[in-house]
Amino acid sequence: MLEIRYYVKQILNFPILSVDFETVSLDAIWFDALITKRKGILSPVFGRSLTKITNLDTKATHVLLSYVLFDPDSKIPEFDFQKLTKFLFETVPELCKLVHPYTEWTKDAERAEELIRSLFHALDLLPANETKVYFEDRYRSIDSRERLRILDQTKKAQERAKEILRQMKQKEEEEAASKYNRE
Repeated sequence: MLEIRYYVKQILNFPILSVDFETVSLDAIWFDALITKRKGILSPVFGRSLTKITNLDTKATHVLLSYVLFDPDSKIPEFDFQKLTKFLFETVPELCKLVHPYTEWTKDAERAEELIRSLFHALDLLPANETKVYFEDRYRSIDSRERLRILDQTKKAQERAKEILRQMKQKEEEEAASKYNRE
């Protein structure tokens, strides 16, 4: 494998104007991309057709990912096809809901890195010159899903803190009222 920046550059330099994402056949794209990576019959490539994917962001993201995997210079080793299938059908739509529009992958280096690291994380691949610990740490630091989870936890913690303060204030007021009644 190469260093992560190679794959990020692939995403950032993707010839986006050369592809009509509305009419592209994802089944054909993935067939072509995976024929060099898998041995044996690829028809159908996945257990189900990708023609049902109509979301433009999801389609474009599929094309970007196939571009990375198809590149003969990418030096991506053999990987578990089932993990790729799960990533494409479960994780990619989730990511596309958070990173919208798809052009964010090709304009923002951090988003491009997030996409690549998400793919590598799903496939258990490690870029050159990175330890597993570093890879995981960097992946968590730029993952949009992780960021939303942390924001949600923070919001809940702040709401709990406000509720505790409100209860403390109410108790103080009740004690003050009780003390006032005794005097």
